[in-house]
Amino acid sequence: MTDIWSVNGLCRCCHAEGNFKSLAVSYSTNGVDEIFSVMLRETFEVNVAPLPGEMGANTYSICPLCEPRLRDAALFKRQVIACEEKFTRYYAECGVKGSESFMKDVKLEQENFTEDQKEETLFPEEERKYNEEDKLPSMEIFIETDLEDQPLSVLRDRRKSADSVRHWTDDHSDTDAHPEENTKQQKSKSKKFFCDICQKKFTYNGSLEVHMKIHTGEKTHLCQLCDTKFVHNKDLTKHIEECHCINGKYVCSICNKSLEKASLLKKHLKSHFDDKFKCSYCSKEFQRKKGLKEHLKTHTGERKYSCDVCNKSFGHNQTLKSHMLTHTGERPYVCDVCGRRFPQRTHLKRHIIIIHTGMKPYSCKVCNKQFSSKSYLAIHERTHTGERPFSCEVCKKDFTAYTTLKVHMRVHTGIKPYTCSFCSRQFAQMASFKLHERTHTGEKPFSCKVCKKPFSDNGYLKIHMRVHTGEKPYPCEICKRCFRETGQLKRHMRVHTGIKPYTCKICNKQIGNLSKHMRVHSDERPYNCNVCNKQFSISGNLKLHMRIHTGEKPFACELCSSQFAQSSALKRHRCSRGNDG
Repeated sequence: MTDIWSVNGLCRCCHAEGNFKSLAVSYSTNGVDEIFSVMLRETFEVNVAPLPGEMGANTYSICPLCEPRLRDAALFKRQVIACEEKFTRYYAECGVKGSESFMKDVKLEQENFTEDQKEETLFPEEERKYNEEDKLPSMEIFIETDLEDQPLSVLRDRRKSADSVRHWTDDHSDTDAHPEENTKQQKSKSKKFFCDICQKKFTYNGSLEVHMKIHTGEKTHLCQLCDTKFVHNKDLTKHIEECHCINGKYVCSICNKSLEKASLLKKHLKSHFDDKFKCSYCSKEFQRKKGLKEHLKTHTGERKYSCDVCNKSFGHNQTLKSHMLTHTGERPYVCDVCGRRFPQRTHLKRHIIIIHTGMKPYSCKVCNKQFSSKSYLAIHERTHTGERPFSCEVCKKDFTAYTTLKVHMRVHTGIKPYTCSFCSRQFAQMASFKLHERTHTGEKPFSCKVCKKPFSDNGYLKIHMRVHTGEKPYPCEICKRCFRETGQLKRHMRVHTGIKPYTCKICNKQIGNLSKHMRVHSDERPYNCNVCNKQFSISGNLKLHMRIHTGEKPFACELCSSQFAQSSALKRHRCSRGNDG
C-alpha cells in the first residue's frame, strides 16, 4: 500500500491497489467454484472480514498475484492431509513392522506409474489445467523476485530468455503439442557460441573463452602461494587441497588468516593480489569491471531506462523495476519477525539490521558513535567536517544529506505526500505523519526501560530518559543554567529578554506560556496531589505543594542555615535579615 491511502480497491493479502476480484463472491475456475475468503479461513485459519460501507466493499478483494498463491496453498494443504490420512490408516493396520513393506509398496507404486499418472496423483485434473495455463506467469514471478543479487550480465540474458519464451508462446499456438522439440529449439537458440575446434556450444562468450584454454593449453590459474600454474580453476583448487593444507586448515601466508576450505583460501588470496578497478571521478574501487561500468553511470548521468507511467529515468533496469512498485503499491518483501512489507529487498535487509538485530558495525573515528550503514556514517561525519554538499537551488540552503534536501524542497513546492487516514490532514514529512496518526490510534510503541512510561515518539523517549540520567545538555549562555530540552531553554531565555510573545484574548495580559495561563480562566486543574487530592493548574505548583507532605526544604540560607521549601521564602528571609542588620 502506498504512503498516501486514497484507494478505490485494495488486495487484503498484499495491499496492492487496484480493482480486483472480491473475496466474498463465488468464482468458477475450471469448473470448480471458489470463494477466496473461505479458502483463506480453511487453509490458514485467517478470517479476513470486510469493513462496513462502500469503502469496505472496495477493499475486500484479492489481486491476480495473490490468487494463484492462495489456490496453490489450498491444494498443497489438501494433498498433505490426504497423504497423512493414508499413512495413518496404513500404520494403524500394519503397525511399526509394516512400515518397511509400506515404503516398498509406495516405491513400487511410483515405478509402475506413467508420467501422466504421477502428475494426476499430485494434481487433480482441474488443478493441473490451471497450473499448465499459468506456468509462464508463475515463472516470471520467480524471476522477478530472485534477480536482485545476480550479475548484470546474467540479468540481461535471463531477461532476453524470458522475452523469447514469451514471444514464442504468443506466436505459436501448437507449442503444447511438441514440448520436447520446443525445448530443444530454445536450448539451441540460447547456445549461440561455438567452439571452432570441437564444435561444442556455449550460452555465454565468456564460457567459450574459458573452454578454448583447454585446446591452447594456456595456464592462467596461478597459485599465489607457490607460483604453480594450472589450465583449469578446479585443478588449482585441488592443488591447494593437496599441497597447502596444514592440520586440516588452509592458512594464508600473507595475513596468517586460517580458513576451513581450499576454495575459501583461493577466494581470500584474490583480495591481496587481484587488481581492482578504480573510478576516475571519485577513486572508488571495484572487484569487477562491470561493477565500475555501472558505477560510472552515477557520474555521467546516463539514464536509459524510463518509467512508462511518470517518465522518470533510471541508470539501471533493476532500479526501474523497484520504482514501478511505487505505482502498483506492491511490497513483495516481508519481514519474518514483524510482518512489515517492503518494495525492495535492500529495504528489508536494512530494516532487519537496524530494527531487529541492532547491529551497528560502523563507528565514527571522531566521537565513536556507531551506525548500521556506511551511508549513515558518511552523513554523520559531515557534522564534524562541516561539509554540506547538497544545496537548494531556490533558497541556496545547504544540507548534509540528499534525502534532507528532498524533504526541504517540499517547503517550496508545497507538496505534502502523507495524508492522515482519520482526519485527512496532510504532512510533508513521514515522521510528522506517523506521530500525528498516533494521536488518533493512541499507539505508544516506545517505553522507558526504567519507569515503563510509554511514548508515541522515540524523540520524546530520549528527552524523558534525561530525567533518570540527570543529563541537561542545553545551557543558558547568560546564567549558565542547564536544561533537558531546547524548548525549556527557549522559555527560560524570556526571563532574560523580557519577551512575552503571547497575549491573552480574555484579559489582554502578555504571557510567556499561554496554555498554562488559560487554565486561570477555565478553572482547569489537571494535576492532582496523590496524598490530599488537592488540584493544581500547573505541574510546578504541584511539585511545590508536595514538599508539604515530604518535608523537603531544598533552599538553605548560607548565613544562618535556615531551610525553606520555596525559593521565594528564602528571598523574603534574606530581605528580613538585611533589614535587621
